[in-house]
Amino acid sequence: MVLSEKQKNELNQAIADYLSTSGYTISFKEFCREANISNNESAERKDQLEKKWTSVIRLQKKVRKKSQLANSPVINI
Repeated sequence: MVLSEKQKNELNQAIADYLSTSGYTISFKEFCREANISNNESAERKDQLEKKWTSVIRLQKKVRKKSQLANSPVINI
């Protein structure tokens, strides 16, 4: 999948925020340097990575449940 520049920037900011809030200080600083973002930019996307990750898991569960329902045999009475 190819991300637009805006999407890539938002993802990088979310990753930087996650690293910072999780206490990965050295990784955070290095990631910001490599991704060319300032430490202040990452604060704009507070908890976005966790929120999106939770959404993906929730959606996967819904898809799995619907798939199971679609594959279950239908009983006509």
